Amino acid sequence: MTSITAENTIEQLRIIFSRFGIPITLTADNAPQLSEDCEEFSTFCNIYGIKLINTVPYWPQMNGEVERQNRTILKRLQISQELGQDWRIELQRFLLTYRTSAHTVTGRSPAEMMFGRKIRNKLPQLTESALNDEVVRDRDSFQKEKGREYVDTKRRAKASDISVGDYVLLKRMRKENKLSTEYINEEFVVLSKRGADLTVKSLATGKEFRRNTAHAKKIERTDTETSSNADMPESPVGSGSIPPSKQSNGETSLKHVEKRKPKEPAWFESYVPH
Repeated sequence: MTSITAENTIEQLRIIFSRFGIPITLTADNAPQLSEDCEEFSTFCNIYGIKLINTVPYWPQMNGEVERQNRTILKRLQISQELGQDWRIELQRFLLTYRTSAHTVTGRSPAEMMFGRKIRNKLPQLTESALNDEVVRDRDSFQKEKGREYVDTKRRAKASDISVGDYVLLKRMRKENKLSTEYINEEFVVLSKRGADLTVKSLATGKEFRRNTAHAKKIERTDTETSSNADMPESPVGSGSIPPSKQSNGETSLKHVEKRKPKEPAWFESYVPH
């Protein structure tokens, strides 16, 4: 694509749909031309009966399958560039190999999962077997759960205790310099929570944001100081009245004002002053 506008994206999606059919859901990042706020793209999804899912900003793990595939393709392009080969031809060869190779998670090739049959490559093939969808789904769920437990253990992940109505700080995603703090000096309130997906609202500006729970830090926000100051009656100007906390006798006031002389260590007693 020479342009990534909503119009050109819709044109390419129509071509893909005519070959492989219309999907039930469509996952996209938060690009302006692919978000729900884009009327043209949102209308296109409604006409085709597609549920548009936008990923959480700054959380690529939500679209991890695509991110991992892009990394594999980029690595193959780097190899072809280093060897001085035509990257277009090498990319097609790689895609044929990838689509006909059994995946470690499902145990089936992507082509077999897509079309319900194996596609032919240069390797000799045995007789084709029917695709058992139930077995594949069970294997896929088991392997993904196994991988999730491994990553959670490696990262020492903990269950988030953030709930609706809590006050949080958001992690600073773009640091201006090395002295920038880890979290933004601004308080937010949690409006909704769905799994690890948070919708928060700024108490200062009123703007709403979507973040993952890993990017939020729960804080305890107390207004006791403000409320106590508000309940305290104001003293008339020039009346010379003293707040109750400061009304005390001279001895008590002097006790708080004067600095106590530090006690000399015991080993000073062996010295004779001149």
